[in-house]
This record gives sequence, structure tokens and C-alpha cells, in this order.
Amino acid sequence: MTGFRTFHEMKRVHAVPMQPVVDPADWSAMELADVSTWSYVLSDSDRSELKDAVASFRRSGKKIEDVDSDNFHLDSLAEVLVDVRRELLDGRGIVMMRNFPVDELDREGCAIGYLGLGSYLGESMSQNKFGHILGHVKDLGGNYSDPNTRGYLTNAEMRFHADGCDYVGLLCLKTAKAGGESRVASSVTVYNRMLKVRPDLVEALTGDFYRSRTGEVNPGEAPYFKQPIFSFTDGFFSATGAGAAIDKAQGLPGVPPYSALQKEAVDLYRDTVEECAVDIGFEPGDVQFLNNFVTLHTRREYQDWPDEARKRHLLRLWLSDPNGRKIPREQREGRSGRGVLMQGVSFVAPLDVHA
Repeated sequence: MTGFRTFHEMKRVHAVPMQPVVDPADWSAMELADVSTWSYVLSDSDRSELKDAVASFRRSGKKIEDVDSDNFHLDSLAEVLVDVRRELLDGRGIVMMRNFPVDELDREGCAIGYLGLGSYLGESMSQNKFGHILGHVKDLGGNYSDPNTRGYLTNAEMRFHADGCDYVGLLCLKTAKAGGESRVASSVTVYNRMLKVRPDLVEALTGDFYRSRTGEVNPGEAPYFKQPIFSFTDGFFSATGAGAAIDKAQGLPGVPPYSALQKEAVDLYRDTVEECAVDIGFEPGDVQFLNNFVTLHTRREYQDWPDEARKRHLLRLWLSDPNGRKIPREQREGRSGRGVLMQGVSFVAPLDVHA
């Protein structure tokens, strides 16, 4: 057994609002400081199996968007991925897979292999208004403060947040010249720490907060949606981030300003996340999977290489797990369960994006 598997030894207790949460996803920064303790390193055999599956899929003539666990056949690695999903669902909520063969596959091969890995954990979701099921995290010169610009298109340090899906995957292709470290924190730990000192502010975060859709709006839809920061569903705790989306919603038509209590609660939440966070270096071939309903993430600001071919570049997956963590029905039936669905837009898996 490798270190990432904790689901077999840790137990969850029925979660009750405004009470401490006992959950395997409650961990400290110190516990995750040694990445090897929550990593699985692909062996030579795993890499060969993955490359063979890529070659077989290519021979099938199917489109990259059609990769799934039925047409991307894995053997022993599939058994590992069963445990990866279990760890995301019933363990810490985060797993690093290392040594993905980015050095032996071209960009299309990496895309196929990565989508193939993800298909054993969940169903691909559209991540933006273009229908991308293969996302590209790279600096396209975007302005993070722009209300319609999402942070992954910039080089800025973003606020801690949770993506609108069960599991997010980040595969590192290229690293920055300086900076760009991944940062993660347990939202369970954040909740428990806040509850000890300011239960009134925790209660404020169980109410609805307005979130901007960052311009990804269908005709007839409001430019925002609402959901709590902390939720309790059928005995399960879940959380979303207090990231830029709630700030960018301020000022949208129909969105009221934060109350004084909400503002204080968000400030304490953000301070507490910083206290709980750990920085994780990314190397080419690293794949970080995390459960968005118990984990928050961001990255450090970075300085990129002037050479386009060397620029920091991560491939991102948003995965839906219909049998995943219990979350409020409105979230499961909304963006968190369906992704960014724009009328008339089909799913695509671009091999790169450009400004």
C-alpha cells in the first residue's frame, strides 16, 4: 500500500451544522508538507500501460472528446484509480499522481492519456463558455481584476477557491521561471478552526452568497448564482470557496452589498485559509487531483519565461461524480454538477489556447 491511501483507516462522523466536523478531509498543512505521503508514483509498467492505451485509442479513430473508461482500457492502473477515487471521496480529498509520461507523449497523446485517467474518476465537464473539457491554465495576459476574466488565464496569485465540479485535476506540462507553486487547504479544517473562535461568523457563511458567472451567461440567465460557503447535506459537510467570484458579483444588477457580518465572516475565512494552507511545488508529469467540496486551492503569482515554448502550462480537468460527496441539490443540479453549459456549444478538447 502506498502512502496516499488513508480511506481504509479514517472514519467520518455524521456532520451536524454548527458542530465540529469529524472527517478524514480534516488535515493540517504540516500533514501534507511531505508530498510523498499523499502521492502515487507511476511505475514503468504504469507508464507503458498508459502509453499503450493512448496508442489503442488513436487507432480507433475516435475524437479526443470521446475518451472514456470504455474505450481507454487500463488494467492494473485502473485498480490504482479506484483507490484514488476512494481517497478523494472518503479520505483526505487530495492525491498527487507523479511521473505521468509527458516526456514520451506528444501533446495529443498527453491529452488522450490525461482524459483517459480522469474518466476512471468521473465524467468530463465543460469548464468555460467554449465547451472546453480539456482546460489550459496559462497566462494569456488576462487581468485578474476584470469582472469577466477568470484567474487561470493570468499569472496572478488568485484567492483560494473551489472549482464547480466534484474533482479537479491539474497536469503540469511546463513550470514557470519563478513562482507558480500550487497552494491547497482543507475547508473542513478552516470550518473547525473558525467554529472555535467565531461561531457567529460560521453561521453567516452557511447563508447564500452571490457569485458572478464571469460573463458565461445564457439568454435569460442572471449574471450571478447563489450558494452558501458552508453546507450540510444528509450528514455530510461540504464547502465552496470565498474566491474572486463573490467579489466580482458585487455591483452586478440585483446583487446586494455584503452585510457587515458577511464582510467580517469572509475576512476571517480568508485569514483562516492562509493559516491552514500548504505550498506544493509542481514538476512536469505531476497530476494533482482534489475534491472541491472539502479542499480549497490557488497558486502563487509567477514570472514566466519569455520563450512561448517554455511558458508555464497546466492541463485541467473538471470531473463530475454522480455518486460523489453529498452536496445541496441546488449545487448538484447547477454548475457544480453540470459545468458551464452554454446553449449551442458542444464539448471540445483543444490541444492549446492562445490570446
